[in-house]
Amino acid sequence: MKSAVCTPDSRIALSCQIGAVKWLRWNADQIAQARRQPVAFGGEKLPISFLKHADEQTVLALWTVLEAIETADLQDRSFDSWGVIASPSFFGRLSIAQSVRRYHQEGAWGISPQLIPHQSLHAMSGTISQALRIHGPNFGVGAEPCAGPDALLLAAAMLYDGQLPGLWLALTGYETEWIPAADGQHPTAPACQALAVALTPDENASGTRLRFGSAGPQAEKESPLEMSPAFSLELLAEEMSDPCRLPEGRWRLSDSHWIEFEAVLGVEKNLS
Repeated sequence: MKSAVCTPDSRIALSCQIGAVKWLRWNADQIAQARRQPVAFGGEKLPISFLKHADEQTVLALWTVLEAIETADLQDRSFDSWGVIASPSFFGRLSIAQSVRRYHQEGAWGISPQLIPHQSLHAMSGTISQALRIHGPNFGVGAEPCAGPDALLLAAAMLYDGQLPGLWLALTGYETEWIPAADGQHPTAPACQALAVALTPDENASGTRLRFGSAGPQAEKESPLEMSPAFSLELLAEEMSDPCRLPEGRWRLSDSHWIEFEAVLGVEKNLS
């Protein structure tokens, strides 16, 4: 990945367009309700059981992507050849804890074999790919807290060679760590946040441009992705979606990589 992103002759390694952005914050009841709702895309509805065994972060991530599509008026666009990168936080911890408790109470009959594939690191990106009928690459990244910088670096590497027409990036995480109670009670899960971003090759369209850089001066401010998860996703969504209030300076992803945002007014194509 580093060989793809780092270029010795230029500090700007890649520029891409932010085509859609959506941030959601849902509690456990909202996620449970969304799980039971039919998922529709491209005029087709998926089976009502599509999200039955999905992790809570997967449910929220998918609905965030769907709302991003609706907000950006991309319902008629095909994402067939796009890629998907999903970066959850402590993925599967809540579902596994609940399943272990059911196993102790009900035995093996209380556990579904669907638990394993739906709690793997790539389950979130795979679910989004299925819902949007995407046949491009999809990867789960990190799963530890604040893995967003790793996901952004992987997004840069995947877009660098120009083979993908676009990429969906989904970042999720609970506002506080969910810890099962020692007395066996089922505490209420904390609120969960999700950020969905559509990245496309830079075509000088009006909106917000995301630029990835390497080497050179260190980032001038700490990345919001390294702050408390309670604020980072919302802050990043606000700054990506409003070209009029973009942050100044570079935002550090690692010791040698950074991102910066730029408002683009758009360039008219010469048709003559």
